[in-house]
Amino acid sequence: MKKTLIALAALAATGAFAQSSVTLYGRLDVGYASQVDSQTQAGVTSEGRKTGITSHNSVSSYWGIMGTEDLGGGLKAGFKLEQDLFVATGVTGNSSAASGIAAFGATTAQASTGAFNRTSLVSLSGGFGTIALGRDYVPTLSLATATDVFGQSYLTTVGLAASAGSTLDRQFIYTTPNFGGFTGKLSYGNTDASITGPAATAQDGVNRNYSASGVYSNGPVYVGLGLGNTEAIAGNRGAVGVNTKNEMQILGASYDFGSFKLVGNYINTKATVSNLAGETRQTETNLGVTVPFGAITAIAQIGRNTYTTDMAGNTAGDASGSDWAIGGDYALSKRTTAFLKTGVTNKLDGTLNITAANSLTGAAFNGVGDTKRTVTSIGIRHTF
Repeated sequence: MKKTLIALAALAATGAFAQSSVTLYGRLDVGYASQVDSQTQAGVTSEGRKTGITSHNSVSSYWGIMGTEDLGGGLKAGFKLEQDLFVATGVTGNSSAASGIAAFGATTAQASTGAFNRTSLVSLSGGFGTIALGRDYVPTLSLATATDVFGQSYLTTVGLAASAGSTLDRQFIYTTPNFGGFTGKLSYGNTDASITGPAATAQDGVNRNYSASGVYSNGPVYVGLGLGNTEAIAGNRGAVGVNTKNEMQILGASYDFGSFKLVGNYINTKATVSNLAGETRQTETNLGVTVPFGAITAIAQIGRNTYTTDMAGNTAGDASGSDWAIGGDYALSKRTTAFLKTGVTNKLDGTLNITAANSLTGAAFNGVGDTKRTVTSIGIRHTF
């Protein structure tokens, strides 16, 4: 339950205060988890094991504050500040699994690098929709999260959701009004920086991104389509700039039958580097279901992954695999839930030959065959 503070309205005599509101909210998740990462190289399988109290088990943890002011004439101003929180360690910051800061990976130095790392926005809204400026989740990630029964938590089969960005800085974000259940959303960012001078010191940096989604949500039906693109160009010491581009398309849908709910999505990604011929493609198909039994909700999801590459420097690079995850929630109250879940994710069977220098993720998979992560967690979450 969100606690709304009416800006000291009980003590203030002015009408201005009566038109403003501030809401404090959050979600806390902590539990005990076991994680096993395995990979096969030259016919030999190695494993890395971690166990202990962790955060972000069933959902991510965060706290935030948001507010609105009625400007009159149907126009409202708003703000939203939201930050990741690791209950197990008490640190804050970026929880992105891609950056290695998730569950067991969180450290004080890493996780404290961002203040309001999830959202930092000021907005204006009215009959035209909403215009917001700042940092926020891009529309493609929001669509992926909405069609993932595990909501992009530590254990989920939806692994490509952030392929074209997750939370990005310096965004212009426009959300349309709701037209009979249809809502469109667009985010755009373009940051150019340059240093002029001799070839030894000249530098140029360009970062561009866009993400767009169209969603129809009406009653039990939810259908959405999203497109995303991130691009980084860097030139140094007079060299020609290297363009790294990531593209993503996602189709997601769900239908609530009452006695159970089906959720699914399809994600397609492409990555290219301008000074390397070829490209890397990944696809993912996920299908999940939630089934309520009174205070208990059963959750299950399966996913199919493919990976192909012909990028220069990457020899053989075709692999595929299937993920699965199951779990259950037990509602202790409207705001407190106990959970248990287990599954296998990041599974790819086949030879991945990606050198560290050419990998877009920075990971080295030289001759690695089968890879997977197995996770089991039990814990509790609380919302406020």
